[in-house]
Amino acid sequence: MANKMMNHLKCVIFDLDGTLVNTIEDLGRACDYLLERKSLPLKWSTEDYKNFVGDGAKLLVDRAFEGRLSQAELSEQYELFKKKYNQIKLDNAYVYDGIYELVDYLKKAGLFLAVCTNKPNASAKSMVNALFGEKTFDYVLGAVDGLAKKPDRAMPSAILNALEIKPDECVWIGDSAVDTESAKNLGCPCIAVSWGFRPRKSLEEKCPDFIADKPEDILNFLN
Repeated sequence: MANKMMNHLKCVIFDLDGTLVNTIEDLGRACDYLLERKSLPLKWSTEDYKNFVGDGAKLLVDRAFEGRLSQAELSEQYELFKKKYNQIKLDNAYVYDGIYELVDYLKKAGLFLAVCTNKPNASAKSMVNALFGEKTFDYVLGAVDGLAKKPDRAMPSAILNALEIKPDECVWIGDSAVDTESAKNLGCPCIAVSWGFRPRKSLEEKCPDFIADKPEDILNFLN
């Protein structure tokens, strides 16, 4: 599949959190801030928060509060989360080893590069611009009102339509079952990465086309 894929590959879609950037500490800190404001115990570990993320920030907040909030309370806490997280999102975030080299190689190969994430859109764009520069990725799309989040195909379809790319001309790279399902719903191959927020076993269960243990593995697979 790798040779066939590279022959007609035009675009690479990346997930953000757990794929390009380790963001878990600041995501957890933003949730702890909300819990602390409510005088609730700060009982979640980094591993807990790794299990909470992936389906959007609103569900992350809901899970941190153990599903005990009303819809009105959840909406209020979600807005507070977005504000707090946007303030601290770069405090501890870092790009995974080998990612800059991978992105640079793909960019020089003439491929379109996109980011599709369930992170709030404003935070996603400002983080990508801060860590990679404004011209590295051709399209960055995070969660916005009125557009169904991953694994629905609405977000990646919007990206491909803007870039005039067909699903079978791209490959998806992500660290979770949400990404594998997103790729399948879109109709493109998926490379799962094991360095992110999910254990390798959970990735294997979703049967991606390939599992990479380090960014270099992605290049070896594509080439």
